[in-house]
Amino acid sequence: MTATLQLKTAPVTEITTDILISFFYSEQFTAEHDVLTQIKQLTTLDVTELAKDEKFEAKAGQTLLLRGLAGFPTQRVLLVGLGASDDATVATTLDAAAQAAREARGTKATTASIALPSDDAAVVEAIATGLNLGAYQYTTYMTSKEDSYKGIKSIDLLTTEALKDTLSRAQILSEAVALTRDVVNMPPQDLYPESFAQEAIKVAEAHGLEHTIFDDHTLEEKGFNLLMAVGKGSDKKPRLIHLTYTPDNGEFHHTIAFVGKGVTFDTGGNNIKTGSYMYHMHSDMAGGGAVLGAAKAIGALKPAGVKIHFLIAAAENSVSGNAMRPNDIYRGYGDKTVEIGNTDAEGRLCLADALAYAEELGSETIIDLATLTGACVVALGDYTSGMFTDSDELYADLQASIAQSGEDFWRLPLHKKLDKQLDSQVADMKNIGGSSGGAITAALFLKRWVTIPRWAHFDIAAPAYFDSPKGTMAAGGTGFGVTTLVNLAETIGKQK
Repeated sequence: MTATLQLKTAPVTEITTDILISFFYSEQFTAEHDVLTQIKQLTTLDVTELAKDEKFEAKAGQTLLLRGLAGFPTQRVLLVGLGASDDATVATTLDAAAQAAREARGTKATTASIALPSDDAAVVEAIATGLNLGAYQYTTYMTSKEDSYKGIKSIDLLTTEALKDTLSRAQILSEAVALTRDVVNMPPQDLYPESFAQEAIKVAEAHGLEHTIFDDHTLEEKGFNLLMAVGKGSDKKPRLIHLTYTPDNGEFHHTIAFVGKGVTFDTGGNNIKTGSYMYHMHSDMAGGGAVLGAAKAIGALKPAGVKIHFLIAAAENSVSGNAMRPNDIYRGYGDKTVEIGNTDAEGRLCLADALAYAEELGSETIIDLATLTGACVVALGDYTSGMFTDSDELYADLQASIAQSGEDFWRLPLHKKLDKQLDSQVADMKNIGGSSGGAITAALFLKRWVTIPRWAHFDIAAPAYFDSPKGTMAAGGTGFGVTTLVNLAETIGKQK
């Protein structure tokens, strides 16, 4: 659930709201600032003097809550620091705004008005998006009480009509991220391959996207044997979800495929996970969730110049007498054989079939996203996705898109010397390498299923799911990857 973003042109002295949130760059936090001046005139409170006592200097992420402002139209005012304007980034602005929304929720506010530090469109979009992501709550399975707090319902940004489209984009992006968070947070008895496909059909029908769902019979008939192998052990049979966006005028100069791992629950299969490692494995479809969120946003934003295929390889990796085993050999959709070295290296099998299909569709750029390896978490920590690509041209496009999204990626090498770890004595390859370089060998396995140069793999194992909120990241599914995909589509669409 997100709040409704609205534009208001009224001054702070004429608003009616539960809380006023005022953002400051550190150099702006002086007694002459309009909001602070108005507070002093109407209440006699010198906020700058109070701030000295509270050691508030408008550093990035600093907050100061003022209560009981008799004479001021809003009884609660939250001051939020963004740091020095020269040092502020999209990421730090998003984080500060999300933190502000969570603190506003702590006051039980249902409405909020926002005094902005700038009318720059990029700054306003980051603040509006961050506020809405911070306001997000997942309450579907919570028992509703008549007197329970329902969260922030509306957020009014005090700015000019010229930024109406900016707020509209922020609303679309935050709702797309919220959708991804919702499906990642759904419990596995309710989100499984078939129901995941139904969620995708809802998005397609709402935004005019074409949709095709390959059921298990079609997958078997067409030779998607790796995806089928992953889902063999479950009563919930696999699905390949395929949505397609084409500009309304039918014209495009580039075809993109976004491919997501959609393992709706991962026991590890016969190489079964221990209890602590199996908990939260309903989130192993977060790559597919990000692809679905991107489809929702792109369907609403309608970028020109690009056709986009959204592919989600959905399966449940379970244990049964029919589950795939180590040493089984399957021929994938790309007509290569794979010896199963470990049934818990299942996501790359799902993606291999989907990548080969994406290339067959004529895609000129392919991006896959997956919660693929614990090795990437160990290497890069909680906040950062590993990014693998041999294309410097695509990397430049991604860098521009990432800078706009505020998400954190780090390029890792596709080291050819490690590729031989995937060789098998009885098949074209194994699905797992040695004990070192696990994130790299997983990426190298995927690379064997694409031939076009503009391919990139995002290992989002760390930032896709958090136990507690951190900055713009929510507790549970974070929606990581959505805005980078959307920005990339728009970036490529503007190229000629």
